[in-house]
Amino acid sequence: MPTWHKRLVPAIAATSLVLGTATTATAVSAADEAVLIPGATVFKRINPLYPILLPTYPVIGIEFHDDDDPQVVDYSQNALAADRAILDGVERAGVAVRDTDGEVVVIGESMGSMVAARLAAELANSPDAPSTDDIRFVLIASPEAGIAEYFSEGTFIPILNYRVSRIPESPYDTTIVIGEYDGWSDPPDRPWNLVSLANAALGTAYVHGPTISAADPLDVPPENTTVETNSRNGTVTTHLVPTANLPLTQTFRYLGVPGKVVDKADDVLRPIVDAGYRRHDKFGDSRPFLSEGRLRRNVQDVPDLRGREDAEELDVNHRQRARAEKDDRLDESDPDAQQPKGDEQAGEPDGG
Repeated sequence: MPTWHKRLVPAIAATSLVLGTATTATAVSAADEAVLIPGATVFKRINPLYPILLPTYPVIGIEFHDDDDPQVVDYSQNALAADRAILDGVERAGVAVRDTDGEVVVIGESMGSMVAARLAAELANSPDAPSTDDIRFVLIASPEAGIAEYFSEGTFIPILNYRVSRIPESPYDTTIVIGEYDGWSDPPDRPWNLVSLANAALGTAYVHGPTISAADPLDVPPENTTVETNSRNGTVTTHLVPTANLPLTQTFRYLGVPGKVVDKADDVLRPIVDAGYRRHDKFGDSRPFLSEGRLRRNVQDVPDLRGREDAEELDVNHRQRARAEKDDRLDESDPDAQQPKGDEQAGEPDGG
């Protein structure tokens, strides 16, 4: 890959960060009390937008609980001191959970989802850990499911005072909700696709936040839902919520441009946007993509693999074997390589 390409990747990743800040049928349980953890803001006490956002907080994850009076966790939410805000959120949400009688669902949105995930791990490792039957978690629009993948784990982002982490595993049932084209939780795997990147950046405004917070899992197509069991025997259900219109063209709709005109633009742009996402790759596509802070390639020509890491290792071993076989063939065709030398040619002298 050219040098400029390698330099472009971290620059795009950092810019994106700044631009960005059970089964479906059983997602709702009437017995659950809900603890809601909102996302990040800046200068919370003097931010003129905060009073506008505040009334939307009770709507967070509304389709994942049946609590008429959910508890909203009040914590710093400071996007410019993210690690400290997350710790503050874990402490306050932990108090809320322990003060709740009966079954509880903890629902976090954006930074709140990072708080919820860490709380799950902390509770699981505590001496008086709640039963897995008594608590579950919903993570909505988590940056650690999306844009954090642009960076290696442990990378420190100074502007956010945040050290990159992955979603910790816990034994509690967890639902992850991702809005398609949300620049925080669903950025393109190929950020050098600038059309796809611009679309995701606008997705932070049009998809992230209240829009995805109120998403109904029953509206998610079955093919957009995965269910897995993690290493701690917790069930992790992931929903990718479709976005009908490209964020890239949504502004034109708001400005009154006829929908049919914008729809035609969407039809042209969507394949370009989708080319930035690995999930749309066809079999045999070996274009590079960014994951866990590294450039990687698909290895799709080896069947029955346990995962990408196995595929990469198998590919390396295949190349090593091929190289060794080539060296053996060269040795066999080289007369000098076959001709014994010195004592090997004369043999051992007979003892007299």
